[in-house]
Amino acid sequence: MEDDTPVGEATTAETVAAEEHTPEYDPTGRPDVDAVLDRLGELAGLAPSDHIDIYEDAHRRLHETLLAAGEDHGDDAGQP
Repeated sequence: MEDDTPVGEATTAETVAAEEHTPEYDPTGRPDVDAVLDRLGELAGLAPSDHIDIYEDAHRRLHETLLAAGEDHGDDAGQP
């Protein structure tokens, strides 16, 4: 049986599999960072126009995490 799928087009099964694929990552040990990575894993099932909100949320949460980590260690973030 020949595959009649045009070159460059995925079959329905391939499309569904790609949408259901959740990227795997090694846990960081930081629940707040792992939560951001889980949220980024939702991108595969969304329209590209919906990606912006998730990226902005991830950036904000990671930025807050870095600031808090600097405070925990008594670092002067951004100071030479």
